[in-house]
Amino acid sequence: MKKLLVILLSLAIVFTFAACGGSGGGGSDEPSGETYELKLATHYNTEHAGYAAIEKAVAAIEEQTGGAVKISVYPSSQLGDYTVTYQDLGSGAVDLALIPCPSEYDPRIEMNFVPYMFSDYSQLAKAFGPDSYFFEHYVPIHAEQGVEYMGAYVEGLIGLGFTTLPDNYGDPNVKKNLKIRCPAIEVYNLVTEDLGFNAVTIPYADLYTSMQTGVCDGWIGGTPQLNYSDFKDIIKYYIPYNVFAENIGFFMSAKTAESLPAEYADIIRSVFAEASLESFETAEELDKEALQGLKDYGVEIIELTDEEMAACVKKVQEETWPKLYANIGEDVLKGLVEALN
Repeated sequence: MKKLLVILLSLAIVFTFAACGGSGGGGSDEPSGETYELKLATHYNTEHAGYAAIEKAVAAIEEQTGGAVKISVYPSSQLGDYTVTYQDLGSGAVDLALIPCPSEYDPRIEMNFVPYMFSDYSQLAKAFGPDSYFFEHYVPIHAEQGVEYMGAYVEGLIGLGFTTLPDNYGDPNVKKNLKIRCPAIEVYNLVTEDLGFNAVTIPYADLYTSMQTGVCDGWIGGTPQLNYSDFKDIIKYYIPYNVFAENIGFFMSAKTAESLPAEYADIIRSVFAEASLESFETAEELDKEALQGLKDYGVEIIELTDEEMAACVKKVQEETWPKLYANIGEDVLKGLVEALN
């Protein structure tokens, strides 16, 4: 079943991208014996599970191409913030990436983050897999930017990390006088404000210093894993609101895909498709391990009661969802939700 899903995901990328004006393949049908050196950028540091997934994929690609495709990995935003990296994918300055999906280039990109669309790990494959409503509609959006979306890397479910514990953290109808960092993705700002916090946009590369110096009091945008790997020594509290499923993208530059022999481009697609599917299977266990790691490190984990969680879900679905219609479309949002039901 997993192999079938990988094949479906790879074919879906090729045919959908080709229909949107991309080549859907490489620059030639047969490898020429030439060696291709590619650059892969990610915001993950080398301790993160996402980086391990990249290393596994890179090794598989080199093996399956007989060493003809060699990929250098640049972790920790070494090539720039993910918004810059996405632009570089479009221009061909970066070949591959595992990064968040910035909506500043097209507001429809935010359809990968519908808050409280679901909160159950068992629904990940149905929500983001190769035969999902989401995937069918998402690939063409990136193709218009000259970027090939190869699949979602689902890290886990997103909560909030704090340096200061907010009063009434479980009541979304009470205003909290805390500044919460949001990425440059509008839906994050909307849901943060609707949960009662003050949203402030700060680049990920500046987040640690911003919390350290009090520019912000916490952040949204990270799973327990990312809070553990990057911020365990600066946050004091973590609340698993589970607002979103943290899903970022395996991307390839369309220009890179066109410059490679078709066989090599397809190998890259297939390997990252498999990495995407594996992430659906490991997200829950990795979140549990990270929550325990945070607790062992001294970060207080504060669980919401069922009533508090229900209140947060109700507030966001009633107030935030209608605000998303302008960006991703009412029909698309309802289609995403209906597809899961």
